[in-house]
Parts: sequence; C-alpha cells; structure tokens
Amino acid sequence: MDPRATYEQGRVEAEGRLREHDGKIRALSAARLVVALGGLAVVVGLVWGHFPRWTMGALAALVVAFITLVVLHAQAFAARARTEAALRFHNRGKARLDGTWRAFPETGATYLSVDHPFADDLDLFGTSSLFQLLDATETPFGRDTLANALLLGAIRDDSPPTETWANHLAHEQQAVRELAPEVPWRAKLSVEGTLLRTDAPKPEPFLEWAVGKSAGDVPGFVLVLAHILPPLTLLLAAFASELHLPKASWVLVVLLEVAISARFRSSTSATVEAVSAHAGGFARYASVFAAATSKDWSSPRLARILAQLRLSGSKRGVVREMAELERVVGFVEARRNEVFRLFIGPVLMWDLHCAVRLERWRKRSGKDVSGWFSALGQLEAFASLAGFAFDRPDHAWPEPKPIAQLSATGLGHPLIDAKRRVGNDVDLPGPGTALIVTGSNMSGKSTLLRALGTNVVLANMGASVAATSFAFGFVTLATSMRIRDSLEEGVSHFYAELKKLKRVVDLSKHPPPLLFLLDEILHGTNSRERIIGARSVIQGLVKNGALGAVSTHDLGIADLAEALPDAVKNVHFQEQVNADGTMTFDYQLREGTVKSSNALRLMRAIGLEVPLEEMDPAPPT
Repeated sequence: MDPRATYEQGRVEAEGRLREHDGKIRALSAARLVVALGGLAVVVGLVWGHFPRWTMGALAALVVAFITLVVLHAQAFAARARTEAALRFHNRGKARLDGTWRAFPETGATYLSVDHPFADDLDLFGTSSLFQLLDATETPFGRDTLANALLLGAIRDDSPPTETWANHLAHEQQAVRELAPEVPWRAKLSVEGTLLRTDAPKPEPFLEWAVGKSAGDVPGFVLVLAHILPPLTLLLAAFASELHLPKASWVLVVLLEVAISARFRSSTSATVEAVSAHAGGFARYASVFAAATSKDWSSPRLARILAQLRLSGSKRGVVREMAELERVVGFVEARRNEVFRLFIGPVLMWDLHCAVRLERWRKRSGKDVSGWFSALGQLEAFASLAGFAFDRPDHAWPEPKPIAQLSATGLGHPLIDAKRRVGNDVDLPGPGTALIVTGSNMSGKSTLLRALGTNVVLANMGASVAATSFAFGFVTLATSMRIRDSLEEGVSHFYAELKKLKRVVDLSKHPPPLLFLLDEILHGTNSRERIIGARSVIQGLVKNGALGAVSTHDLGIADLAEALPDAVKNVHFQEQVNADGTMTFDYQLREGTVKSSNALRLMRAIGLEVPLEEMDPAPPT
C-alpha cells in the first residue's frame, strides 16, 4: 500500500461525500421550508379561509412530514460531521508525509519535564517533537498513554510479570505491524474520537463517580411503588369519574409520590447531579468503543485489549454498557427543561428512576470503567505508532538482542524529512563500549546522538525506526545534551551540566545497562579541566558497563581510544570546502578523528574578521 496514494484516495472520496452531503442538506432545508409554508397555508385556510375539515388530516400529514425532515436534516449533518472527520484523518496523513505536521496544534508540551533523563534532550515533546509527529490520538486517554510510552519506553499494560523484555517487545511490535495496514479501521477510530474532541469532559470526575461509594440504596417496596404510582396517577386523572372516585383523587397520589421522592432526595439528587455534571460527555464514548471493538486481532497484545473491552464484570461488554449509560444520561438530561423538571418529573418520579438505574449501572460496571478507558488509550497509542510505520515503509523493525548493544545501518533522525535525512552505520557491540564523535560545527554530531536516542525510544515502544537495520538489547537511556541554567534558582550553566552528568553516572551504576549520550561534554570550563573531567566521566561509565556516544571538539578526549582500544572507538564528521571558500556537509560518519575545524571559517563567513593564515587547511572535498 502506497501511503501517499492511500491518503489521496481517502481525501478525494471524503471531499466527494462532503459535496453529496451538502447537496442533501440543501435539499432537506428547502423541503422543510416548503412543508412549513404549506402547513402555515393550511392553518390560515382553516382559520380564515373556511377550508373543509378534512384538511385537518393534511395538516397532520404536513406536521409528520416536517418532523421527519427535521430528523433527516439532523442525520445529514451528523453524517457530514463524520465525513469531515474522515477528511481530517487523511489530510493529517498527507501532512505527515509532506513535512507540514509541525503545524499540528497538539504538541504534548504539557508532558515535558526538564528533569526527565532524556525527554528534553531528544525533543520528545513540544513544537517539532516526536510526540507531535506520532500523535494520532483523539481522546485524553490516548494522549496520556502515548506520552507515558515515550517517557517510560513502553505502552504499559497488565502483561504477565513473567513475560521477558524480548517477548513484551515482540508483542508490541506485532500489535503495531498488524494495525499499520488497517487504514480504514484506524480512520474509523479517529473519526469517532474526533466527534468527541471539541467538548470532551475531563475524565477524573467521571472516574471518581464510577468507582465511588453508593449514595444509598432504595428499598425494594419503594421501587415497586415507583412503578405503580405514576400510571395510577394518569389513570385516576383520566377515569376517576368512571371509577366513582373524587376527581381530585389523583392529587393524593401525586402528594404520595412527592413525599416518597423527598424522603430519598438526598441520595437520588447526589447521584443524578453528579452524572448530569460529569458523565454526559462520557456516555457518548459508546460510539468510540464500538469502533474500537469492530474488528478482531490476532496479535496477543491486541487480543488482550479486546477481551478486556468485550467482557466486563457484568459480561455484557463495554459497548452495551456505555450505550446503556448513554440512554440513562439522556433521561437525566430531560431534567434541564424547567417545565419537565417542575411538573412532569415529580408525577413520573423521574429522579428516583434515573438514580436507581445509574446506581445499578455503577454497581455492575463502575469497577471496569478505568480498565476500559486504559484499554482505549492503549489502542489509540498503538494506532499512532501504526500510522507512523505505515507512513514510512522504508523504516526497519528493531531486532531484540539478549545483551545490551546497539547495531544499526542507515540510521537517521526520524524527525528529519526522508528527502534530507542521511543514514549512517553505528555499532556499539556490547556493555562497556563507547563512540567518541568529533567533527566540525554543524557537521552532524548532535544530530547523530539524537538519532540514536530517539530511535531507541521508538524501538522500546514496538515502533519502526529510521534505519535499514536496527538491533539492540535491553538498556535504560540517559542524556546530557541540552543544558538549561536557572537565574531564579541560582544555577549556572556549568553547574546544571554537572547535575545532569551526575544523574547519568548514577544511573549507570544500576541494572539494566545504560545507554548514555553526551553532547559537547563539560564545555563550560577551560580546555585542560574539560579534557581531564570528560575522560574521567567516560572511563567511569565504560567501567560501569554502560555503552554510548560522546560528541566533542576536544581531540584530547579522543585519545581515550588509545588508552582503551577495546572499549572506545573514534568516529567523525567533516565539512567540504568548495573552490569559492564556501562549506558544505555530507553528514557521513567516518572512522578516526577529524583533522580540521571550521569555527574560524564560520566566523569569517558571517562577516567577522579572521586572518586567513590562522585557519586550518581545507579538508579534502
């Protein structure tokens, strides 16, 4: 399946359906106007034109026709909204391919913590972030699950505690690979979520109500009376005379209903008001769950999620239970009409009936609600990773290895568009190995480190990676690349870097093995102390069994390869100087240390005076 052709076909089909919907809506609007005018003409004729009485039937038919048109009109608008959501799904797919995804409004910036071991350095959240690229979720549960997966390195579930890391990763990969070609199913899930997105309520109040304590049970005999008294009221109001009873006898029944309702008002009102305030939006999740469970899956992880959704504690499944909640909430919402609430509701003992049905629902399904929405979040997160894999068929599927290592060919940064991305081969064969990356400014050192870390994050979630091959073992990840000082806390740039390095070193002392990525280490001090300190940090990390890469301009740090030839390897990037003095970069990783620097050339290129004789010789083109 060609991703661009798939999205383009979906876009064209959705736009065609939108035109059909618009035509249907215009036709229905015109028909409503004609029927309304016809009904008005009949009313005028009956009142002032002395129309025959049989025209009352025509008026009734016009009223029925108008109501039917109103329903059809609403259905047409609902169908149009779904088609608009489908168009949005395919347009977002094209945007990811075109590189315009950086304009997506959801950046995940609220999930970013600068204290996280690697999230800030690897651009996991914020504008032009990995989250912004991956995110195809529509519910807060999906967004939270995807964000936590990026931070934790896995989409968490209730996997058996005996499941190994390799098996867990294999199950996640199977789930992503199975969902990747299922564009219609992913589109359906996205459409139903999009329809809720604009006014989706906060989840916490509803979840608290679902698992909270009952406001109080209503005795069985009261429930019997609640079913008998309302029809008895209507019966007495209509046929009291025929039954030789006082005409106002129905009033006594209403007073009894009011007394019973008042007796249990504290419990019924608490339940009804809580649901009216918090559960209305969640009741409409029935359609989202229907889409989520509309297809069977063979991968173990997806099969477990479906089982959780299809069989709740009541054995009725999430779709039936949420549909039931939606019906009850619809009854509750009728109370918003003042006439109904003050006059009709008391006669029907409406609040009591609604509260009883809500409490029954909560006792039957409340304990399952948290699991349902957790499962929905997992499905949306897997669908996001599946869309990423579908969009990039040239990406590799990571291969788990039994020991801590990282070996990749054609490795590139997934946030760089494919047309501009340059792949490189990287090999960290086992614990206690490191790469020292030297090179000119802007040659690609930092990008290589970020590519390593970002692809490891993707690999740990079961996603495809920007490489032609990628093998890795179970590692934790920590970085020191982007340093943020703080005037408010009185933290200098250098001290902030020391704190990050201390965290990296501390993590390397505990299993599993650590993958470290250090960019321009200790560049806040003089060259002598920088070289001594950096060499000491790298030696300590390697001694602790960590593996990783360090970028630097200091060739003195690169001398570690001579002191630790079995552990440290030198690689470098370089620039090419053209005949006219301009520089270009091929971003190709080479073995050994760089032989030149371009800092003075860059200074001269932007207009700062630098003597030509002070500059390093131009590297070969």
